[in-house]
Amino acid sequence: MHDQAKASQLAQEGMALWGKAELEVAAQKTEEAITLVDPNHWEVPVYHSRLAGIYAQAGQNDKAKPHYEKALLLHLQDGETEGGITVITSRYFLAMHLVEMNLANEALKVLQPSLQAAPVQWLNCIANAHILHALRRFSEAKDAAQLAIKYAPSLVKAEQLTENLKVIFSDENV
Repeated sequence: MHDQAKASQLAQEGMALWGKAELEVAAQKTEEAITLVDPNHWEVPVYHSRLAGIYAQAGQNDKAKPHYEKALLLHLQDGETEGGITVITSRYFLAMHLVEMNLANEALKVLQPSLQAAPVQWLNCIANAHILHALRRFSEAKDAAQLAIKYAPSLVKAEQLTENLKVIFSDENV
């Protein structure tokens, strides 16, 4: 039986607990929210994304992966389009998680539709840079990182990206 009010309450509690790094209880609350929410409710993919993030932060990568995948699938089923920020963001988080799991080839396959739809969108470029770096395609990784910085939404973000992507720019990888 669906109980949207209870699902929403549990999801909010899960978010608060996640913020306090109480990951086990945060995951439990979010899992319960998913069982109670109407499966057609617009927040279902968000709940799955959050649960994936909680599991990832807890180092439970195998539990996180299917929730990242489910969130992406639900966004696409809801009519979100490739190149739209919701799908780009979902593909970004899934791809970055796959890189973390040493599944760079799979990450590249996941990211490819977003790269085709929005080749210079900065999140796509960041993920692509990390994937290519993991695949030891260092020159291409640098090019992708430079695009991420070039198309960053602000100068502050460009500076942050320059710092965060410096491993990709290091001369030892060429």
